[in-house]
Amino acid sequence: MHRKTTILQIVAILLGLPFGFFSCRAHDSKGTEQLREAEQFYNSGTSSNHASHYEESTFFLKQAENTLLQIDPSDLRPENKAKRNRLLGLTWFHLGNTSESEMLYDLAQDYYKKSIPMLDADLDATYLACAYRDIARTYGIIGGDLDSARAYFQIAAEIADSIGNNMLSQDIAAYYYQYCEPENKSGLMQACRSLAEDYGVRTRYAEIIELYLADGQTDSAAYYLEFLQPKDSAYAYWFEQSYAYFRSKIQLQQGATEEAYSGLLNLYDRKIEELQRDAGARTYALALHYDVEREKQRTEEAQRERQWQQTVSVILVLLLALAVTLMVVLWRYWQHRRHEQAMQIRALHDKYTLQLELALERLQQKVKLTREIELQRMKGNEVEFPKWLQTYRDEQLMMNKESLDQLVARIDNSLDGAISRLRTEYPDLTESDMQFVILAVIGASDDDMSILLNVQKQTIYHRRQIVRRHINPAIDNIDNWLRAYALKISLK
Repeated sequence: MHRKTTILQIVAILLGLPFGFFSCRAHDSKGTEQLREAEQFYNSGTSSNHASHYEESTFFLKQAENTLLQIDPSDLRPENKAKRNRLLGLTWFHLGNTSESEMLYDLAQDYYKKSIPMLDADLDATYLACAYRDIARTYGIIGGDLDSARAYFQIAAEIADSIGNNMLSQDIAAYYYQYCEPENKSGLMQACRSLAEDYGVRTRYAEIIELYLADGQTDSAAYYLEFLQPKDSAYAYWFEQSYAYFRSKIQLQQGATEEAYSGLLNLYDRKIEELQRDAGARTYALALHYDVEREKQRTEEAQRERQWQQTVSVILVLLLALAVTLMVVLWRYWQHRRHEQAMQIRALHDKYTLQLELALERLQQKVKLTREIELQRMKGNEVEFPKWLQTYRDEQLMMNKESLDQLVARIDNSLDGAISRLRTEYPDLTESDMQFVILAVIGASDDDMSILLNVQKQTIYHRRQIVRRHINPAIDNIDNWLRAYALKISLK
């Protein structure tokens, strides 16, 4: 996708065109495709409405509405934007018609009102006048608010007059008289005659017949009844039903009650069958719609479940990778720290080993010098001991308390406080015990310890046993245990 975009940008630059042109064309192409799809739904909905299949009409018109509302007008070129708005206005207008046919007058009124801004902006005066007319009709049918009905009828009439549409003006007048001035029968008759005879709106013959029957003019009603014979029309079924109904009413007024009742009963039976078929169709449609919605919900739930499982799997993998990485980092740090501590202990061991060797050398020199002086004395030579010289038996401790404290502090610091923790965990350890502990930790031998501490090797042995008893008598090798404790390693 990015590569295609880059290629388009390069071509646009070479042609001297802004890249936004291609972007707009891409958006407009998508919007145009949606516009064509909505137009197909609209055509299906209006054709179904003409055939009196109101439920089917509503279905297609709602599909058209949803598709049109999904289009972003800013993605369309001006001409397609105008087409989208006009089509949306007409869709709402026809949704008002199907709702009115289903006797959902409040819903029909809402649709008509929604269509007006779109039709007004599109300067579609004919449909705009029809929308105002039908809003007025719904007010008249619902009843109670005749002032609003008259106001909307007046707006519709003004629009129809402004464009010179006489047929629409007569149609608006007929509805006005029917709902707002029902007592003005002459005005209604004149408007219906004009529509039926001058403009071929044959459905208006039904109202003419109704007016004659109301005045008892049976012959005139029978004359106009012949104009309701079903012919080639989208409303052929309506003509057939209306013809049978008015024929029975005329027979009733003429005294042929038996024929009249027979015809009315036949119409009643047919209406009952029609309602039953309609109810069965609606029930099946509702059940089918429910099944489709239920399957859609199941599919969406399954998809959400898969997405959730994928998300959880990714999170678990990331957490596992993070845990492994953390363990590796900690292990590497522990290895590095252990190596570092071992190096520090080794350095301390080497340092005090060197000091021990120097001390031994000095001690050997003193012993040798002492023996030479004593040998000279045995020979009778008067030789005085130098003041600085003492025998090896009176040699001062190589490690006095100050040097031991310094050694403890250094080792404790290098081992992250291991010596302090040891003294806290085993409070029975004495200062003498700690001297042995420190020298054991740095790896001093028994000979080293006896020289550094100026004690016999047997004393070192006894000290070892005392330390083991204070810590844990079950320990086999207390020296190794102390080094393992200090270096945080496990003895196996």
